[in-house]
Amino acid sequence: MATIKISRAQSGTAALNYALGQGKLKQQDRDWLLENGVEPSLISGLTARAVACGGENIDLAHVKEQMQTTRTLFGQRGKTEVMRVIQSFGPQDFVATNPADWQRVNDLGVELGRRIAPNHEVAVYTHLDGDGHKLHNHIIINMPNLKTGKKYHHTNDWQRVTRFNDQLCQEHDLTVIQRPEQQERHTLAERKISAKGAYVWKDDLRERIDQAMQDPRTSDFKSLSAVLSDKGVNIRIRGQSVSYAFLGAENKRRQARGTKLGSSYEKGAIFDELANRSQILEAQRLSEQDHKRLIDAHRATQQRERQTQSRKPATQQRESAVAPTAQQFDHLTSTSRRLEQKAKSMGTHYRQVQQRLKAAIKPLAASLQRFSEAVPRLAKAVTAYLQQQVSTNYVALKQKLDTELGHTPKASEQTPPSATYQQLLGKLKENEAIGEQKKQLQQQRQKPIQKQQENEGPTLGL
Repeated sequence: MATIKISRAQSGTAALNYALGQGKLKQQDRDWLLENGVEPSLISGLTARAVACGGENIDLAHVKEQMQTTRTLFGQRGKTEVMRVIQSFGPQDFVATNPADWQRVNDLGVELGRRIAPNHEVAVYTHLDGDGHKLHNHIIINMPNLKTGKKYHHTNDWQRVTRFNDQLCQEHDLTVIQRPEQQERHTLAERKISAKGAYVWKDDLRERIDQAMQDPRTSDFKSLSAVLSDKGVNIRIRGQSVSYAFLGAENKRRQARGTKLGSSYEKGAIFDELANRSQILEAQRLSEQDHKRLIDAHRATQQRERQTQSRKPATQQRESAVAPTAQQFDHLTSTSRRLEQKAKSMGTHYRQVQQRLKAAIKPLAASLQRFSEAVPRLAKAVTAYLQQQVSTNYVALKQKLDTELGHTPKASEQTPPSATYQQLLGKLKENEAIGEQKKQLQQQRQKPIQKQQENEGPTLGL
């Protein structure tokens, strides 16, 4: 027999500290274990209230830090940080003095946490203290869903968790509590009125709600509200319960909470039923979509095959028409390759001719260089020779004139030169001046040539 308690915790760290109970195992509990035959060495190794620990999607060595980090990553800063579920077992199922049962109970707690909060971080701590020393689990569920990031959203979750717990006990051949279900609540006055066959407005309200729940349009709370509105019933959520209001047969406004109508009309039962319907409809919708995708894929494949078959004659015709063109293209390709090879060979021949020309022109360039260097020297030698000849001829001519004109008189006997002498002397000076000008002009012409040769260097490039 296993019982369930559910609560919320505003501090996840405090809830985990209490569940682990490090250093909190009382001496009287140690003595009780020792009196009931548990090995002293095992008892001495117990340092916390939790005699067994387990979890789902969690590292027990860093459980507080991990849960806090997860809440921070998903930006959850609400009042509730974790959910607490206490799962208690009776002595007819597990014995607290049997250490093997400690781990079995903890494993059942981990499985229950996995079922009620899939994709959540769950830590389970098994205790044996308390009245009667019954084994019980403290199941701590972190609020964020690791896949969607949404909070654990179940409210008034006792019936759903209890159903999972009963299923788990049945699977492991454990005792299941038989709870009498009160589907409908009838007061004594209502039973007396019903016995007389008179109108009972709560029965009328229950019938309208039952019809709305059976309506195929009802899949969630919004659609339920719409269907109930069509039947003249207004449903409202009031905290942890729901209320219904309508006009009865006597045209009088009637209102009742779900708890007054019976367990089937309470908020938890209504929302659990709607959640199951949503899951069924979603599964059906996904199945229909998968079936439709398969049909569409099969149809598309058949259509492509038909299109391929219809295009086959045209394809064959194009292939036959393209065959000569393909042969011509192959011929052009081979011709292009031959031309390319010839171009490569011509390029090689051109490079060889170019190298031979360079080898032949190089000595010629050197000879031209030496010739260009010898020209200035030759011009200089010719100029010097001409100047020497002019000077020699000038002296000889002057002597000849002096001889022809007579002997050179003494200083006392000197007479003014004649006009002919003066003319010859002027001509000689004029020629001498012209020779000097030519010499200067030649020197001016040689300077730029020498400067250009110095800049260009001695090698004649091609």
